[in-house]
Amino acid sequence: MQINYGPYKIRAHELDQKLTVQVTSDLGEVHINDNNNDAHDFPNGVCFNIVNPTEKPEAKGLKRYAFGEYTFIIGINNGGDLFLFHSVQLTVGKKVINGIDTINLAFLKDPKA
Repeated sequence: MQINYGPYKIRAHELDQKLTVQVTSDLGEVHINDNNNDAHDFPNGVCFNIVNPTEKPEAKGLKRYAFGEYTFIIGINNGGDLFLFHSVQLTVGKKVINGIDTINLAFLKDPKA
């Protein structure tokens, strides 16, 4: 499924009990910004920003999306960064797939003894 949210294109795909999310934009290359934790007060937020955008994205209010058992909330701040907020019950894995920063959301599991 693809969501268009302002200048951002969010692709979400559920597979193997994980939700994979990729964010791209026609305004430039999008990367996960791990250094922007102080821009929000939530421990469960992931920041995406456009590197050297051709124009600054406008701020946009929060919107909730659901994919099966997975839900997240997205919004664009005044700096043009996209924030994705997920449940604290999910773990987040970050990697690069096909040259695009990608996050995998998965439910926490109890460790096996």
